[in-house]
Amino acid sequence: MNGKALPHDSKEMLSMLAYMHWLSQDVPTGMEIAGRGFIRITAPEPPNKERGEKIYVEKCALCHQPDGQGQHGPNGETIFPALWGDKSFNIGASMARLNTAAAFTKANMPLGQGNTLTDQEAFDVALYFTQQPRPDFAEKSSDWPDGDKPEDARY
Repeated sequence: MNGKALPHDSKEMLSMLAYMHWLSQDVPTGMEIAGRGFIRITAPEPPNKERGEKIYVEKCALCHQPDGQGQHGPNGETIFPALWGDKSFNIGASMARLNTAAAFTKANMPLGQGNTLTDQEAFDVALYFTQQPRPDFAEKSSDWPDGDKPEDARY
């Protein structure tokens, strides 16, 4: 969402389409597949940004850095992604939505220790990092034309 669209006939686009085709071999259309996505969770109480910051410092900053900028290798490759700032996902990304970020965090973080945070901790830390500065989404005015904007959407 922060990049530029690939030309439809480019080598990169054709490679991605071939990969997606390979991934979907023998997968029935319209069926739920085990391991796809993650369960939705609810916070027992309203998420708290201050608690989230403490959890971030304790359990996330080692990989994503105290300033949320992630870690990059010597050639600029992403080792751990930025969670905020110019190099992070923009406000239109699904990860910028509190419910999505909390569910992903609960299921997958800290790395190698998924499902060790409580639902409340996942919501608290997700509130903290989703509310940090990040790139805008130029096409946001086209989202939710019928007025059905989710309550956890950033804009």
